[in-house]
Amino acid sequence: MILAVVLMLAVSTLAKELISLAGPSDINPWQVEPGIIGLLAACLGGFIARAHFVPIALLVHAVVWLVILYTLRLITNGQSSYVDLAAYNAVAMAISFPLVALGAYLGQQLSRLRGSRASAAA
Repeated sequence: MILAVVLMLAVSTLAKELISLAGPSDINPWQVEPGIIGLLAACLGGFIARAHFVPIALLVHAVVWLVILYTLRLITNGQSSYVDLAAYNAVAMAISFPLVALGAYLGQQLSRLRGSRASAAA
């Protein structure tokens, strides 16, 4: 399970860098990035963990958002409240949490599907 969480965070960091290299587009990438990154990272984590990863992925994602809000508050030297920062990032949060849950679920299902195919082939 720890390996799944570590890989989830590593893929998240790598995907963020790859998306930023894609350049500007008509969509605000900061609103969509957390959802796409969360989906991919949680899917890998769910695949590695195989079971019971959805709540863990959501908890890790919540902790990441708390760290982001804390960091943003530090950057503004306390001039913005946590409520203001959360409101400004509400769209990104609303997109990312369901996609993280979906990614973790899909990863678990892919792992089970792979396991059942391997046992059927044996």
